Amino acid sequence: MRKPAQIAGAAAIAALLLSGCGSSGGGNESRPSPSESASTGGGDKAAGGIDGAWQTEGAHGPVTLAIIGESATLAAGKTVCQGKVKDMGTTMLALKCNNGDDTRSMGEVRRIGNTLSVDWKYGLNEEYQKAKGKVEIPKPDLPTAAN
Repeated sequence: MRKPAQIAGAAAIAALLLSGCGSSGGGNESRPSPSESASTGGGDKAAGGIDGAWQTEGAHGPVTLAIIGESATLAAGKTVCQGKVKDMGTTMLALKCNNGDDTRSMGEVRRIGNTLSVDWKYGLNEEYQKAKGKVEIPKPDLPTAAN
């Protein structure tokens, strides 16, 4: 019964991120410039410059990656993965998926301008573009609890 709660939490984080956390320009935000990309390390701010919603087209449809601080959520079809952004000398995503799929379980992240490149552990490389507007994360089929 814990898995539906985890997925709901991941969806809530993604919804919060995607519902209006965009910048309207101006303000006193302290954000790293694109030259201070995730691949340059940056001490305890491993996710510097990669926060936000990112999208790409996978083999089976759209893939959405949402990053807030040290938390990451990925949705690809009915697969939803959640986990952490970690500084391991380079910025890494460490995710666990709802259906046990490990294709996108560990990946090295690099920000190059407006593109987020992720080299996944099992050879898949994806180039994500910053999402524009409202992004919907698909809801996976959840098992029902039998009491």
